[in-house]
Parts: sequence; C-alpha cells; structure tokens
Amino acid sequence: MRARAAAGDLIAEPHLSGDAGRMASVWIVHRDPERRQPLARLAGAGPHAVLAGPGDPELDAAPAPEAIVLAVVGDFERELEFAHRAAARHAEAAWFLLAAPADVEEARRLFDTLPASLLSFPADAQRLRRSLAAVRYRRRAQTLSERRARDAVAARFARWFEDLELPGLLRALDPKLAGVPLLARGEPGTGRGLLASYVHTFGGAEGARLVRIACLGLDAPGLLAEITRAAREPEARRGLTICLDEVESLSLPTQRQLRDWIESGLPPAAQGLAPAVRWIATAADAGPADPVDFLDLGLAQALAALEVRIPPLRARPDAVAAFAERTAAAWCAAHGEVPRRLSPQARALLEAHPWPGNLRELEGVVVRTLAGGCSQEIDPGELRFEGSGEEWPEPVRARPGEDRDARDAIEVIAAPEALGATVRPPRAPDETPAAMAPEPEAALEPEPSPPTPGASDESVRRIFGAVAHEVRNPLVAIRTFSQLLPERFDDPEFRTRFAEIVGDDVGRIERAVDRLSRFAAIGTPDRKPVDVSALLETLLEERRDEIQARRLVVLRELERERPEALGDAGQLRFALEALLDKALELVPERGDVYVASRHHADGLDGGPCLRVLLRFQSPGEVLPTGVEGISLAETALEVVLADAIVRSQGGVMSARASDGRETVILIDLAA
Repeated sequence: MRARAAAGDLIAEPHLSGDAGRMASVWIVHRDPERRQPLARLAGAGPHAVLAGPGDPELDAAPAPEAIVLAVVGDFERELEFAHRAAARHAEAAWFLLAAPADVEEARRLFDTLPASLLSFPADAQRLRRSLAAVRYRRRAQTLSERRARDAVAARFARWFEDLELPGLLRALDPKLAGVPLLARGEPGTGRGLLASYVHTFGGAEGARLVRIACLGLDAPGLLAEITRAAREPEARRGLTICLDEVESLSLPTQRQLRDWIESGLPPAAQGLAPAVRWIATAADAGPADPVDFLDLGLAQALAALEVRIPPLRARPDAVAAFAERTAAAWCAAHGEVPRRLSPQARALLEAHPWPGNLRELEGVVVRTLAGGCSQEIDPGELRFEGSGEEWPEPVRARPGEDRDARDAIEVIAAPEALGATVRPPRAPDETPAAMAPEPEAALEPEPSPPTPGASDESVRRIFGAVAHEVRNPLVAIRTFSQLLPERFDDPEFRTRFAEIVGDDVGRIERAVDRLSRFAAIGTPDRKPVDVSALLETLLEERRDEIQARRLVVLRELERERPEALGDAGQLRFALEALLDKALELVPERGDVYVASRHHADGLDGGPCLRVLLRFQSPGEVLPTGVEGISLAETALEVVLADAIVRSQGGVMSARASDGRETVILIDLAA
C-alpha cells in the first residue's frame, strides 16, 4: 500500500526547482514496506516522495515521477514487471536500481533495456543523494537550439498549410496519443515529412528524438540496423520517434516484418532502445500497381490508428500565389533583404503551372528566383523554373475556340504559360532556345553506310541488359505474390490483387517480347526524306484514347516549314513510337508530356539537322538508379532500342533526368 512519508521522518534539505514553487516527485519503490522509510531517508528523497511497492495500484494515480528509486530483491520478478509497465509510461523519469552486491551483474542482465543507474545496496548515501539532486533540481526549460528548431518547424508548417484543414491533425497532436502510430499520406512534395516533424515537435514526448529513415532499398535487416543505431544514441533515452519515409517502397516481406515490430515490439537484437517509441510513416495517397510500391493492408492498418491525408497542390489552386508570397517574405527576412513581391503576371504564371512536384517544387522555384536576382517586383521572365526554362521553345497560340477547361481531360495544344512553361521575353525570329539548339560536341559524324540497328557489341550489351531488366521486374513481382498466395488464399481482396498484378506483368513481358521481335526484323535503313512532324502527329492521334482516359496534358510544338529528316520512315516510326509509349507509361495520371521538333541549318557535323525533344514527368525511382553509369537510358528497353535505331540513321540521341523528376530525351537527325 502506498504511503506518504511524514515531513518529520525525512531528512530536510533545501530544494531548488526549474519551475518556481514546484517540487520534483521521487518514487521510492521497495517490495518490503518496512524498508521504504529507511530507503527514503538514505536517499534524502524529500517530503514529496511517494513510497510504494512494485505492484501497488496506487502508483497509477500518483504524480508523474522525475526519479524512480527501485530496490531489486528476491527473484526480481515483481520489480521486472513494474519496470516493464512503468518505463514506457514514465520515459522522462531517471531510474536508479539498488541491488545487493552479489546481484548487481544479474540485475544488469535482466534490466537490459532500462536506462538506469545501477548501484549496490546498501548504497553510498552521499552518491545517491547527489544523483537524485541532479535530477530533481534540473531546469526543464528548452535550450536555445531547441527553441530555434521548434520555431522553424512552426513557421514552415504555417507557410505550407495555412489555407488547409487537415482532418486528424488535432488528434495526432494530442499528448495522450503521443505513442500512437501515425500515417501521413500524399504525393511527394506535399509536405508529408514536414507534417511528421510538426507532430513530433508539438505532439510527441518531451525531449524525444526524431529519426528519419528513407525506406527505399532497405530490407528487414537493414531497416532494423537503422532503427537500432538511432535508438541507441543518448538523445533517444527520453523517447524516440521513428519516421519511415515512403514506407510503401519496402518489399512485402519487409513490410510484414515491420508490421510485427509495430504491433509486438522490436526484436531482442535491438537492445538498449529508448523506453518509448512512436511510429510515423509517409506513403503515397494511392499505391501504384507495382507491388514494390504497394502498401501492405496489414501494415497500413497497424500504422493508421491516426491518419492524415495531404491533398496535392493542383487541388489547392488558390494556395499557389499565397504560398509563393509567404515563401518570398520568409526568405527575404532570413537573408536581411527588403521584402520583394511577385508581379500580377508572375503570380498568374505560377497559378497556371501544373506543379507535379507540389509545394516543394514551387518553393524551389521561388527560392531560386530570389537568390538569382534582386528585382523588387519579380516579372514572369525572371522566374527560374527547373532547368531555367531553357528546354521550352517559345509560346504558341491555342486553337481558336478551344475549351480551356477541358485541358485536364484531353491532349492540349496551348500556350506553355497556360500549363506552366517558363515564359521568356520575346526574341527575334531566328533566336533558338538552348535545348533545341544544335550541340556540336555531342554530335557524331554520320557513317557513310549506316549500320543495321544493334549491330555493335555495345548496342548488343545494352539491349541484353534492358531485356533482363524489363523481364526481371515483373517476374520478381509474380514470384513475390505467388509465395504469399498459399497463406492468403482465403483473402478475396488479395486474390483479386494477385490476378491484377499477374495479368499486368504478363502483359508487360508480352509487350517487351513483341517489341524485341519487331526490332529483330529490322534491316539496313533505307534513308529518304521523312516528315517527322507529321509522324509525331499521327502517333499522338493514335494514342488519344489513352491520353483522355488518364487525363494527361500533352503539349506539342512541331516544325511546319522544314519538318523533314533523312531516315527510314518505318524505323523512325518504331523508335518514336517506343519513346512515346514509354513516356505515357511513366507519366502519372494528370501529368504532362511535351513534344517538339525544330530544324537547324547547322547541326550534325555542320550540316542541317532536325531536333526532336520529348520531355515528361516521371517518378524518381526510374531516373537515377543509384548505380553509377546506370540510368533510364540503359534500363528501359524502349529507350535502348530507339537509341540503336537513331544511331543507325546517322543521328544521335540522349536521355537524362532533371532534378524535378522529369526525363528529357533529345534526338538529332540529319535533315
């Protein structure tokens, strides 16, 4: 039974406190009631000490302790159970274990994850009192660095979400729910990581450490190693928040292992972890068909006790200009500059952009613009989009009478400023944008007799590698789902998902084999004038139904006066068809694709050329692969085959990724 020590029974000592007038609470826990008072005197626990046994229910209603002195005796069972229950609830408390000299090593082994000071009993009274005093009298105020970090998170969160109601956020910030998992859903760039930082800072355990783990490429041992490494740091002893970025990128077996850790606790191998762990995960709002990016239903349920969904920026059109202005004001204040503003035309241009990268992309444009200029009022031509807009030819006019409101549903020919292209100042008719200008240093001298596509050893190597990549990925998915099928056969949702995945992946393999067999039938090119612009028009028209179904925006600016290149019409059709199919496969729903062609009088080897530009949004996973020298150009079968055909025509082709998760493909053909 709990008892409060009378003031006269304890050694009176002067006390200090970080909170004026409040005395720190100390628990003296001993299973023998007769030993509690002497232990309290030995420790100099003060009049506010709570004396109780390890199983006393009265401790549930006692004030939260700042220090717990626990004497471990007998078989340790009652003390172990008490520490097991109380450590997570009182993560802020400092623990002191008192054990008989012969039991010290055994106590250290059994209380392995408890961050406690272990003393032999009877303890040195002076040492114990000094240790308790250091805990009881310490100030709880936040440090200056903690205050700066807190204010920075709050200010950034306000800029990003000032206009938005986020259902579930208030519950996620409730201190009583500081140990409940949270799932933040949304597209990349919407602020999922910022939301996690905000919830940790203002709704997590006081003093807890936040650890961000990027899940892409991690297996279960690697994930556990990252968690264990972070949790063993001294800063995590007061609590740990583990934020798993893009958790759906984990493999299904790893997701299942993670679900077990969340529901049942981390494995024994992760010893010395923080007493309190909160799980936060970020994931896409809707998982794509590829099971590598599929969030397992069980893991989603384990994480989503609290769930917050963040809409994409395209669903918040009124937020674009306001966010840009707030970002500009904050940047100028942080760098000691006079506030600068956007002109009405610049705001209109920003509002018209589709922003596939959401707020992060918009913030990057504003920051680059401010850092790269000093105008008090920023005009459209000063906005620095990704790549500085150098890859966009000059604006063209929309078709007369075209329905501007239909642009999200069908392919559109419109002024780039209506869909986010960077508008530059008017230029002379003969002025050429950089990306459409010839690149002599990249040009290859046309061979007198162009080879059959894929004839060189290098081309064969790349084709074999691309085929292996194209076939291996769906086979991995099929194998993974097949392994899970026996144990989840009774789950109708899983069976439906299995049928969809296998059907899609078998179709993907069939398309790859068909394209490869067509490529194998190609012979030596018969080079004649080919109207490339008309060919591109035809290919886009053939894909109109797909464009409409996926609500894509397709902009095209094609050469009309001199659209012809020297090449084999059938082979060029094969190459351009393959590239367009790959672009439409990779671009997300409601995304955009840009196609352009331009004649240059001085191009390949000093002669005329026709340049084709294909630019499209693409998910980050398919761009840089993380392996030096391996890129989309070496792993996408369509790109590899198109490159072989272009080279056989005496042309050159390059494929690269921009920082804005876009792929840019350039083709130069002799004209």
